[in-house]
Amino acid sequence: MRHPMSLFTACAPWLPIDELAPLAAAAGYTGLDLACKPHRFDSARQPGFWDNNAAVLDLDRLELLVPAYARVLADWRLRCPVLAGYAPITDTASARRLASAARQLDSPLVRMWVPRPERGYVARQLPEARAAWQELAHIAEGEGVRFVLETHDGTLATGASAAMRLLDGLDPLRVGVIYDIANTVREGSEPLEMAIELLGPYLAHVHVKDVWHRTGGTGWDGTATGFAPLGQGTLRWPTILGTLAAAGYHGWLAIENFTWLDHGPSRIAQDASWLRDMMEAAGSTPG
Repeated sequence: MRHPMSLFTACAPWLPIDELAPLAAAAGYTGLDLACKPHRFDSARQPGFWDNNAAVLDLDRLELLVPAYARVLADWRLRCPVLAGYAPITDTASARRLASAARQLDSPLVRMWVPRPERGYVARQLPEARAAWQELAHIAEGEGVRFVLETHDGTLATGASAAMRLLDGLDPLRVGVIYDIANTVREGSEPLEMAIELLGPYLAHVHVKDVWHRTGGTGWDGTATGFAPLGQGTLRWPTILGTLAAAGYHGWLAIENFTWLDHGPSRIAQDASWLRDMMEAAGSTPG
């Protein structure tokens, strides 16, 4: 079982895109998911996943930087499966800018960010968020892209069911879901097969990472959770991949490993090798 592999630049903060791309290509990736937000890298500081990332595409200089990013991707025969924005779903101006950039990068998907639930206001937030997605679907039709949300802990779209409350009935060619099962598990999860079936044609992309759990935490269920190095957490990726394949998903798998920052760029090839092993194992794993 083989899927195209992508590396999300948010989890590879050590190198600028022109140095990261050849390493990714050599490791066997065929794509880079490009993180995009207002951001300036400071080479005098230690790299960080979220606060000092050399590979993040600066939203404030988007139009200036995109041609260079597109050239680097072309030089190394890499695709951009997702232009992963952090702009809120109500920011239609940024949505249009990201869509224009995505076309230049030949990226079919543009991620927009779903808001956090506000205590006491969730019932009001849901129709507002759905209205925002209706507007994004309209913009997507005109721009020729597909806007996607990511299942993410701490948002109104923690899992497949929550995501479909926002998207159900909209054109799945114009809106969709990045399925991040690790994020969903951190919030309590839902049955894997049911989640994939619920997403159906809205399933657009899959993030690959791992998580740990332990008892004695301060959460409502008495557990604690966090990110684990790939293969060292609780998720059984051969089973997950087999279930995805059984449902007809053969699209991108994007590494999003927010651990082992101190390993530096050597982690890029290690993660690719691990994911290839998981795909091989899934070939003999029932879906």
